[in-house]
Amino acid sequence: MDINFQKGHPLEIAGDCLVVGLFEEEEFTSGILEPANLALDGSLGQLSDEGELVGKSGTSTLIHTLGKVTPKRILFTGLGKRDSVTEKVIKDVFSAAIRKTRGIGLNKVVAAIDTFCSEDIPPQRVCELVTLATINGLYRYEDHISEKSEKDIKEVILNTETPAESNVISYAVIADAINLARDLANAPANFMTPSILADIAEREAKANGIDFERLDEDKMRELGMGSLLGVAQGSSEPAHLIILKYVGDKDNTDDSIALIGKGITFDSGGLSLKPPAGMITMKGDMAGGAAVIGALIAISKLALNINVYGIIAATENMPGGKAQRPGDVVTAMNGTTIEVINTDAEGRLVLADALCYANHLGVNKIVDVATLTGAIRTALGDQIIGTFGNNDEFTKEVIEAGAREGERLWELPADESFSKHFKSDVADIKNVGGAAGGATIGAMIIGMFAEDTPWVHLDIAGVSRTNSINGDDPKGATGTPVKTLVSLCKSISENR
Repeated sequence: MDINFQKGHPLEIAGDCLVVGLFEEEEFTSGILEPANLALDGSLGQLSDEGELVGKSGTSTLIHTLGKVTPKRILFTGLGKRDSVTEKVIKDVFSAAIRKTRGIGLNKVVAAIDTFCSEDIPPQRVCELVTLATINGLYRYEDHISEKSEKDIKEVILNTETPAESNVISYAVIADAINLARDLANAPANFMTPSILADIAEREAKANGIDFERLDEDKMRELGMGSLLGVAQGSSEPAHLIILKYVGDKDNTDDSIALIGKGITFDSGGLSLKPPAGMITMKGDMAGGAAVIGALIAISKLALNINVYGIIAATENMPGGKAQRPGDVVTAMNGTTIEVINTDAEGRLVLADALCYANHLGVNKIVDVATLTGAIRTALGDQIIGTFGNNDEFTKEVIEAGAREGERLWELPADESFSKHFKSDVADIKNVGGAAGGATIGAMIIGMFAEDTPWVHLDIAGVSRTNSINGDDPKGATGTPVKTLVSLCKSISENR
């Protein structure tokens, strides 16, 4: 699919459908509806009088123009009142519109960009939002469907008098990275083993000028990564520590950030077995790792002036004959001993060694991304990322990076008063606490392994997938928080 610009009056641009935004109570001031009404013999005014053509949020009206104007159809989409429109509203509305045009088999769609603008959201930003809405809103995972849909939009025209091609190219890169992360997290576990994930990461890295390395189990054993290997020992699939290295600031190679992803390609819970209903979506327990891979690819394509490591702890968590048992004690790379109370709290175990390895590399900042706890979904629902950190300034920086791109992050406490809950009688710590404060305790266990390095933990268990279409998120994996990670690295690179 191509995304292009074209100036000129929207009613004079050829296309299968012109998509127009309508603000509530301003319908006939859009600059398009009034001339379109004249060309269509007053039919739009009649529809408006009858309450069918309105700008109320969530409404849409498709008009066949019958050759009276250049576009074959016009799709009017309601945005609500102008003073309450947000970037999310624009993105969600256009996502629904573009899916509707695909659903009726159209090939060329024109977006009347200026009709979506508000005082706070200029045409340039609308172009970026429409790009995301188009590429991400049209996403489908059909790898294992025999009869794939033949309906596909071939071209989207951004009709505006103020083109912003460079921004659109950048946001197309980010949108593609989100879709890559979705592909990885949507893949069935038998098609996305740790080895396959490492192979894909290697292929993508080599195609985008990123250094690649994978540590096998022997190398991890040599480095003392007993925490990660303990999780892996129940699976017949070998574990890998996947390392991507992007060097964008060659003059300051000692200055780097690590993006670390939980890469559990299937989580059965281990011997602390999940119930069947809780296991169905566990192919997506590597969504954090998928987001890190997607973000690294985007960062490289955008040629950001920053050095970034992407580290993914990839393994399965299975109840095999060699699986670790509740009560086992493992030793992380930094020498910390951990009593494994619950084998289904494995994310913090694999991330412990991944963070140790990041410190071994000498990074200056760490962000880890993980589908870590069900508790975070209970606390924050399915739209907000739970955020924890050991450095107020860096935590604020990450939260602001997400806010710029419409990903909501909410900071939760991670202070020492919680540490008593994961003290062990037989080891330095245990891998779970009590029932209370589960998301915080999980985060704090991980944070111990950051040591003095500024660190932020993003618990994406509530937002990593959706059970129904939600704006530009189709059913399944969302690709969150690729936008936050790229925005953060972009901000760091621009403020050096």
